[in-house]
Parts: sequence; C-alpha cells; structure tokens
Amino acid sequence: MKPTTKYAKNNNINIAYQVIGQGPVDLVFVPGWVSNIDMMWIDSKLSNFLTHLSKFSRLILFDKRGTGLSDRVNPLCTLNERMEDILSVMRVSGSKKAIFFGHSEGGTIASLFAATYPERTISLITFGAFAKRKYSKDYPWAPKPKERQVFYDTIEKEWGNGQKMGLEYIMPSMENDTYYYNWFASYLRSAASPRAALALAKMNTESDITEILNKINVPTLILHRKNDIDVNVEEAKYITFRIPNSKLVELSGIDHCFWVGDSFSVIQEIEMFITGKRTIRETQKNCYTKTTYTKTDIEKIMLDNFQYNLKLEEFAKLCGRSLSVFKRDFNSHFNITPYKWIKIKRLEYAKKLLIENDLNVSQVCYESGFINNSHFIKSFKEKFKLPPHQFKSKIKNN
Repeated sequence: MKPTTKYAKNNNINIAYQVIGQGPVDLVFVPGWVSNIDMMWIDSKLSNFLTHLSKFSRLILFDKRGTGLSDRVNPLCTLNERMEDILSVMRVSGSKKAIFFGHSEGGTIASLFAATYPERTISLITFGAFAKRKYSKDYPWAPKPKERQVFYDTIEKEWGNGQKMGLEYIMPSMENDTYYYNWFASYLRSAASPRAALALAKMNTESDITEILNKINVPTLILHRKNDIDVNVEEAKYITFRIPNSKLVELSGIDHCFWVGDSFSVIQEIEMFITGKRTIRETQKNCYTKTTYTKTDIEKIMLDNFQYNLKLEEFAKLCGRSLSVFKRDFNSHFNITPYKWIKIKRLEYAKKLLIENDLNVSQVCYESGFINNSHFIKSFKEKFKLPPHQFKSKIKNN
C-alpha cells in the first residue's frame, strides 16, 4: 500500500508529499519531468524500487508544483521556486538535512539545491541527469532546436498516447510491451495536463546548471546507463568532471528510466553509496521480476488500488483483462458493478481517514480517489447521513 499523501505549503501553493521508511538517513527523491506520487505505487517495477529505498532510508517523495497531486498552478516557474518547494516539504516532514536523489530533470534541480543549500545536503545522487537541454558547441549532446520543436509538437498533439509519445527513447526495453506503454501513458496524463507538460518541457530546455557544477561540494554519485538514448552518457562524464568529490558509475542498459531494465544494479549502487553495503542480487530476485499483465486475482488488485483515480479501462489492464472481460469477471466475483463497488470502497476508506488521520475534507477527497470535492461531499452524505466535515466534528467530540 502506498504511504499517506500529505501537503506542504509554500506561499499558499500546496505541494503533495509522502514519507515512507524509518531508516537512519533522509532521502529526498526529486522526480523528472512530470510525476504523480500516488500512481508511482501502482506499477510493481517502480513501487518495488521505492520500497527498497525505504528499507535503508526515510524516503521523502513529492510532486513538483503544477504536476501530479500538487496544486495545478501556472506551470511556468523558476528553479528557485522549485527549491523553495523542496524546503517546504523538508520543513513539514521534519527533515533538517538529507541525501538528494534526482532523476533526469530532477537531477538538475537536485544539483542546484546541493550547490545552493549545502547546509541542508548530506550528499547527491543523480540518474540520467543532464547539465542543460539546449545544444551548444561546448555541449553537443543536447537536442537542437528543431528536435525540441518536434517534441513540443508531439506533446500538443499526442499527449498521453503511449504509442506516439516517443517512449521508445526513454524506456526502449519496454517498447514491445503494449500494456506497459498504456500504463505509462495513463501515468503521464495523471501527472500533468498537456499545457503543463509543454510548459515544463520548455522550461527544461532553458535550464542550465553548467556554471554551478563546480560549486557542489558534497559527495556526489552520478549514475548513468552507457547506452541511454535520451541523455547521452557523455553528459554524465561532463557533469562528473566538473563536480569535485564526484564519482561516475556507468551501468549497462539502454533505458533512461531507472525502474525499468536492470533496476537492481541501480539499487545496489545507491545502497552502497549510502550505507557502505551492497545487497546480494539473489536475496532480492523476487522483487525485481518483469511486470506481467496476465490474468490476476481481481479481488487483490482492486483492494490494493481502488483509492487511485483510475478509469475502468486502467483497472482492467491491471487485472490483465479486456474491459468487457473485466466487467464480466468482476460482476461474477462481487455480484455488483465495478463502478458501485469502487464508490463504496472509496467512501469507506474516506470514513477511515476522517477517523484516524488529521486530514482536511479536501485532502480526504483526493486521498480516497475522488477528484471532485462537491461530488465527494454529496456521496459521503448519502451513505453516512452526514457531510464529511460534520462527521469529522462528531467523531472528535465523542
């Protein structure tokens, strides 16, 4: 099960975050381009990776403003605002100092944070990071303007289409797995709107940390796959050369996303860097098997995932079925339609959250899988005879 989503405030902007694990050191994960910290826990590949990190750290996850569960404000913002968002999450989660793990564009932000706030940074880890995303003679690996324009056009015309978004560049080992492409497409849609995704892509293009790399004075681990198609390994070498006290580990593989391909080798390097110990592959082999989408236990899948804001088609894919077969099997198993069952379970879960947590009504609404606050309040009142805020007050007074 995913950890509870909470919110930090930065000048009235709500930043969604989660904390999992009780390790001796805080590890802040700075995601790439777009993210959704709830949806991360649906995919076995990504959730297994994060769970392993939480075994030797207190893992802190968050969605950047304009993405995922954070406020969908104007996505145009500065890197300084991004860093302020991180500080707000650290403050409310009680983290005074942390290791930062940045993926792709998140590596850019994590690097800038390490240079700007060394007193809050223990060490830095990046995976698939780049120093800038605009071609120049001294940085020839970055995309040229025409290449970026093609990418922008694709976002505008094909956002969330797993077969059109160029996913073969960021996870080529999964290119023939249609189900996984479709899941990742739903992840992208849940992480940002087309307008937000485009604005963030343009912001990434303008990001440039080449001048601050030599100001990073904390121990730094640079992880990069040798044949990464999206970000050339030469970019990792460029970064390593300019950061004092840094180490580059070139990993085998072609994927830009760390949780696909040989993700275990990534875990090993991170664990070794943080703890000085390296998990033996054989002891964890069951945690990193390829995600399969064969027919699975409907009841288990639904109980594990009902609180996520997914479409029925996406629930069907998680259960390894076509939509029509899913509906038939569901009705046969539960003797109720999927829509009614999901609504009941979400309301029961919302009731539990109101009783056991100090979340406000809006937070409970989104945490339990609803996306419309007024619809949630109406549905809750119909089932429990009181609107959620009155229900919560009654519980407190008893």
